[in-house]
Amino acid sequence: MTDTLSGGAAVPEALVAAPLVLPFTVPERPSNVAFRQAQAARMLQTLGVNLHRLVDGDEFQRAVRHVRGFFAPELGIADVRICSFDIPRFLLPVDHPAEPLIDPASFTAEIAALTVSEPDGECAVARNLAWLTELLHLTPVERKLLLWAYCAETQHPAVLNRVLGWMPCENWADVIEALSILLEEPVIAVAECLVLPCRLQAMRLILTETQRAPSSLCRCLEASDTLVEVLETVHRSKNALLFDLMEPRLPHWSLQPKNDVPDALLLEWFDQPVADVFIASLSGRPLSAADISAVITWLTGWQVPDVQCEPLAGHLPLDVIERTVQRCFVEHGQRNEPVTVLALMQALYAGAS
Repeated sequence: MTDTLSGGAAVPEALVAAPLVLPFTVPERPSNVAFRQAQAARMLQTLGVNLHRLVDGDEFQRAVRHVRGFFAPELGIADVRICSFDIPRFLLPVDHPAEPLIDPASFTAEIAALTVSEPDGECAVARNLAWLTELLHLTPVERKLLLWAYCAETQHPAVLNRVLGWMPCENWADVIEALSILLEEPVIAVAECLVLPCRLQAMRLILTETQRAPSSLCRCLEASDTLVEVLETVHRSKNALLFDLMEPRLPHWSLQPKNDVPDALLLEWFDQPVADVFIASLSGRPLSAADISAVITWLTGWQVPDVQCEPLAGHLPLDVIERTVQRCFVEHGQRNEPVTVLALMQALYAGAS
């Protein structure tokens, strides 16, 4: 077989017959995979030990069964099956036998007694996370948030993300308390990390919208493509990592024409002002002062009056605003300085000139 797209290089017939790896993609580094799986196991153990403090009722029973299923070999469980807690009640037969409830106390002791191996730090992900922490002066909470978000996004099968999804949040107080438990950090430190502007969001490392409370814990641990790519790439130096972090990437997936996202879905996913920005960008319409102000609020939480954005109207597309905000926060992070509204507006004006 010949690959005409890459200059006629021959592809081994064995790879064509049984493609364990797609022929024209780079396979993941085994050291990164091993680190991620080991780290996710430790996180699931932390979740298991603290589940009784985070959820109760059916949510607890669902989450606890996913954790038990993950640790089935270590717990000596031979048969892991889907239980009725994972199926909507209206789909179950009337005579379906009731599932035995798992006792929180005994489950907590069972999971706490497990011996989970330490992740091997000799991999690109661990090294890059350490470099990011050093270069951007990340706090312990910020570093742990990035690690949890990365593992939740990339673990396969996605047990960690699924368990986090069973933990509902009604407000930011719930989010902060839950993260304080999982990250083993003081509540005040977690709150300071998420206070607006959340620089992890502004730097486009996580996609959490800090303007409104997420519906579940997994929604506040959403890693961006930027974070995943920067962590998994082998960088030869710290400068190379920073260059990769600032490298322009594809626009938001909903703005890519091939996805053909209807306006109604954008209005469902985003608040009206932000949805209007995406709709304008998809239609090729220049952003107005109100649109630019909405993007700044979406990325940072800051409320900038429309009048201050008037000179920028028509000069800044959405992707340029995102990159400018990201660069501003990254550069201030390198200097270990807080970003001010004035500094951000100066960067946007410079980007528009």
